[in-house]
This record gives sequence, C-alpha cells and structure tokens, in this order.
Amino acid sequence: MSFISFPLRFQNGFLRRTSEADAILGLLRLMATTPGGSWRGSKSFGVRDVFEKARTQPDAPKTAMERMNSVLVELGITGYRVESIVQEAPSNRDIDQYVVTIVSTVASESSRSYSMALTP
Repeated sequence: MSFISFPLRFQNGFLRRTSEADAILGLLRLMATTPGGSWRGSKSFGVRDVFEKARTQPDAPKTAMERMNSVLVELGITGYRVESIVQEAPSNRDIDQYVVTIVSTVASESSRSYSMALTP
C-alpha cells in the first residue's frame, strides 16, 4: 500500500506518494511541532510542549517517544514504532536537535530502521 506524504502536496496535478516509512516520519515531524492536545482527532497528538521543556526535564525524549508510540497505535499504525529519540550535540545553543529512529514491527522486516533529524 502506498501512502500520501505529509503535508499533502500536489505534483503535476496529483498527490505525491511516498514510502510508508517516509509517511510515518512525516507524521512524527508534524507531531513534534504540534502542541499536545490541540488536535481533536487524538488528545495525545502533539509533543511540542514536551520538547519545549526538554532543557529542564531530562526524561523529555522518553516522554515524547512514549506519546508518539501511543498515538501511532491510536491511529491504527502498528507497522512501525519509535525506537529512540536522542538529542544531538548542540551546534547552536538556541536550537535543540534530535534524531528520531523508527523500526518496523513486521516480523519479516524487524531489522529495518529509519531515522530523521528533528528540530521541534
């Protein structure tokens, strides 16, 4: 099954399609920039507030990972889960950057992982 990428974009009059993993990573990117509880479709959607408190709460990446995984399950996306969120060494003191890694939960693809840089 092919997925439509987030955010929706038209290309030559058609919605652009993407891989399943890229669509999930795009969804997680949206979650990272959305405040918690601001989407009616899911009260758990959005972890921007978690990342905003990351400098004073060292367990913020773990909390964000748990919330992201619960939203994926809530939305019926069971083929992937967030395996880790790791803060990168800061190159700029004003901007925090993280690496989010997802893994496939499908038995035949259990070793596949995908990562993206995230600046919430």
